[in-house]
Amino acid sequence: MKRFLCCLKGGSSSNAAQGNDENDEVDVERLFGNNERLNHLWRNHLRLPDDREVADPTAALLPVSPPLPDNCGESFLWRELVNGTINFRDEFYLGKGNFGEVHRCYFSRLNVDGAVKVQNPQNPTGHVEFLAEVTTLRATNHPNVIRLLGNCYGQRNRAIIYEFMANGDLERHIFAHKTMVEGPRPKGLTLPIRVLDWYTRMKIAVGVAKGLVYLHEELKVINRDVKAGNILLDADFVPKLTDFGLATKIVEDENGVEQQQRIIPMKASMGYIAPEGEISWLVSTKTDVYSYGAFLLVLFTGRKPFYSDNPAGKKNLTDWFLRVWDRIEDAPVKADVALGNRYSVEGLKKIFDTARMCIKAERLERPTMSEVEAMVLEAAAFPVQVPRQVTRRRSAST
Repeated sequence: MKRFLCCLKGGSSSNAAQGNDENDEVDVERLFGNNERLNHLWRNHLRLPDDREVADPTAALLPVSPPLPDNCGESFLWRELVNGTINFRDEFYLGKGNFGEVHRCYFSRLNVDGAVKVQNPQNPTGHVEFLAEVTTLRATNHPNVIRLLGNCYGQRNRAIIYEFMANGDLERHIFAHKTMVEGPRPKGLTLPIRVLDWYTRMKIAVGVAKGLVYLHEELKVINRDVKAGNILLDADFVPKLTDFGLATKIVEDENGVEQQQRIIPMKASMGYIAPEGEISWLVSTKTDVYSYGAFLLVLFTGRKPFYSDNPAGKKNLTDWFLRVWDRIEDAPVKADVALGNRYSVEGLKKIFDTARMCIKAERLERPTMSEVEAMVLEAAAFPVQVPRQVTRRRSAST
């Protein structure tokens, strides 16, 4: 009988040290009721059939060195992720990024919903991004930064688990009034979509600024991927920064002055990347400031950050904005049509002025995120007034 069980387990005690796959620790729950034989097999690391597991135990192994540091949240079995998503059914699908797919998952052991981001084994930088994200988030404690629930860290399967955000990512709501998808409805979980009013947008702008100040001043971390698609919204539309796979620690000289860092290869999102990052692959907290400026423009104009079908030199929203900046008195013309006439003209002008300062080509001329936060709070203090009627002009560039 012992020989039979050894075969079921893979026949090697070394397998137990490969990481947090489903055979890495004993599940204390009696999954099979009173069937003691099946419970015994499970406790002895029986690998149950699963179409997402790699059939060959020697294939597609992910590195587990260096090991995860302490306090990276709850350690989850792969089987818990499979069960909580009903084998990753389409109904639980939330989206996909460079790191991998994201699914909603119910964890019966904790009686809580989470969002599971499963690493794509074909991502060549996946291991580095995994470690960057969990080591950054394990130290965070801020209402505008996503909360890490835990991880699944094995050689065959790997995932990061966050708190579930009921309203999904910000980008979906910004473009709610535009035709974003043509053809058949994409797979995935249906989340509510809301056209954002002035107060909600200001709440989001302030919250994201506060989150970045926390990263820069408390955690000494550069986010490197600030964009509308990486801002998640909870049930009350409180914004939370997420996706820290590119996060980098701030480097300072002996006098405490921040130094730029060269990142090769450079990863960033089109329309949000600062000139020094695009040209010289250099990053600093001021690259986050630039990205935040582009984010403000997306949030309050309702325009996409990058237009691939535009002529050369006219692709970025930031380029368009700088060309029309001299007509700032026409701020209502530049506002997202979804705002209607319920917003503050003076507040909008202040927002656009803040964005202009954030996206200056010379990084040293950009404000710090603390200064940006103060400017956005000032914009939020202006009362909402019905603006005068302004004739809209078509933009030749977009």
